[in-house]
This record gives sequence, C-alpha cells and structure tokens, in this order.
Amino acid sequence: MQAISDLPILHDMDADYAPQYVKLARAIRDKIESGDLAHLAPLPAADLAAEYGVSVRVACVSLAMLAANRYVTRVGAFAPYHVSWQAGQ
Repeated sequence: MQAISDLPILHDMDADYAPQYVKLARAIRDKIESGDLAHLAPLPAADLAAEYGVSVRVACVSLAMLAANRYVTRVGAFAPYHVSWQAGQ
C-alpha cells in the first residue's frame, strides 16, 4: 500500500495536493462504505498512523473529520473511535 505521506511528482496535473488528514479520511471512508471496516470496528489512531505512514496527530484529525460526518464515533474523550456508519444510511 502506498503511504498517504508520499508527495506527488512535481508538475503532475493529476496529483492530489489535499492535506494528509483529508487523504487519510477519504481512504478510511472508502473502506467503511465498501464494508472492509465493519460496523463497530475499532479504529485506534496509532494503528492507522502506522498502517498509512502518517503521524498519530494526522490520524486523530482524520478521525475527527469522519466523526463530524457521522462515519465514526467514540464514547469518551480518551476512548478509541469505532465505525458507526452502516450500509443503507
């Protein structure tokens, strides 16, 4: 898997110049919508950071973005996020 942190090639017109947290949020959203991440699956930020080659802070901001869009949720400030989105919503 290509790391989210890889920079686009200079002068590549099809390159994605979105911030890392947006790219990661998109990747996670796609996995949720496709069913690769099941309902209530835990999403620890440290595990996502290691898997996608980004910092834990980038993973946390991505998860917060997904929470704002109701794909994930968490029960407390220090609890991990879980997938809350279900197919058909």
